[in-house]
Amino acid sequence: MAKSEMKSGANIGSASLILIFIVLCLGTFGLLSLTSAKNDLDLAERNAAAVSGFYQADAKGEEFRMEAERQVNEGLKKDPAHPEAFLKEHFGEAYLSEEQAVLAQIPMDSGQALTVKLGLSWEDGIGKAGILQWNVYNCEEYEIDQDMPVWSGE
Repeated sequence: MAKSEMKSGANIGSASLILIFIVLCLGTFGLLSLTSAKNDLDLAERNAAAVSGFYQADAKGEEFRMEAERQVNEGLKKDPAHPEAFLKEHFGEAYLSEEQAVLAQIPMDSGQALTVKLGLSWEDGIGKAGILQWNVYNCEEYEIDQDMPVWSGE
């Protein structure tokens, strides 16, 4: 009788060990899944903020384009032959007289800016602002940290 009790006790112990191992594995995978989901959420929020910032800057660029077109037409009303003086007065340094263009730099998040360069024309008494340049660039210099602290054994 003592042998049968010993044999059944060993079976219960091995089943318990397997069950404990399975529970530990499931708990570990559950924690890894939660960590991965949190990282995905953080990435999605950063992406949403970047896209939102771009579209806000893009909307300001469109407002600038409409304003430039309106100012060209206003300059044509004041002096139909030469609206350049009015444009230079209104836009200041943003007006590039040699190119007949206006330039705006709209700041965004993360050290970026949207550059909008519009070519102005006024043929047939109608002012137009055509897009010459519309791009995002990094306006801050960044330096990648390439230091790797490795233990030298000393």
